[in-house]
Amino acid sequence: MIGLVVTPDQAQAVNDAIADAQTSRGMPVFWLAGSHPIYSGEHAGECFVPCDDETLSTPLIGHPPQTPQDFPEFAVIIDSMGGLDALIDIPASDIAPPEP
Repeated sequence: MIGLVVTPDQAQAVNDAIADAQTSRGMPVFWLAGSHPIYSGEHAGECFVPCDDETLSTPLIGHPPQTPQDFPEFAVIIDSMGGLDALIDIPASDIAPPEP
């Protein structure tokens, strides 16, 4: 899984900024990148924010549809997580909750 590893507070701030980019335009919040707690591996205790090509190319609004990358806030939000150079590939098992 390709994305960015951030603290839980950073993950919340990123999703808040994405929501604000939508509501500040008078739109409802219809898309968030989301985040997943990392349960195991090198980054256990942090959060994973998906940021692969599919996520970045998600059609959102308009004709032709805009993607997250089309919003001016995109670069600021990505930079707040370390930029696209900070993308990593982690195993899906690292974000799978532990067995009860």
